[in-house]
Amino acid sequence: MMGRAGRGAAGFYDADPGRAVEDLARATAPDGVILIHGSLSGRPTPMPGLDRMHPVFVRPYTLFEFTGDTARLDRARHFITTGLVSGVFTPAVDRTFDLADIVQAHQYLEAGAQVGKIVVTVPREESAS
Repeated sequence: MMGRAGRGAAGFYDADPGRAVEDLARATAPDGVILIHGSLSGRPTPMPGLDRMHPVFVRPYTLFEFTGDTARLDRARHFITTGLVSGVFTPAVDRTFDLADIVQAHQYLEAGAQVGKIVVTVPREESAS
C-alpha cells in the first residue's frame, strides 16, 4: 500500500504472517493496518507492535465474512463487477499457459516467483453442427 510521507506503509496484506508480522508492524505507519488473510505456514503469529507499543491495527480476514452474508456478498460482487467493467480494476497477469502446458504452469506456480496471476487457457470445443 502507499506510504504516508516517509512514515511507513499505510498497510499490508499477509497470507503467512508468523514472526514476520513484527517486521511488517515496524514498516507500518502509525495507525496503519495489517490485514492477515491466511496462515499458510501454521506458525504462531505474535501480536505486533508490542515491542514499541507501535499503534497498528491487525485484523484477520476470512472469505466467509462475505460469502456467509448474502447482502454483503451482493454489495461486494457489485463493487468488483463495476470496477472490472469500468476498467478501474485490472487483473495483474504474470504469465499465461495453454492447458497443454499445465505441468509447466504448475512448476511455475510452485516456484513462487510470479507477481500476479497465472492464467491457464482452455481451448473452446468446436460445436458439432
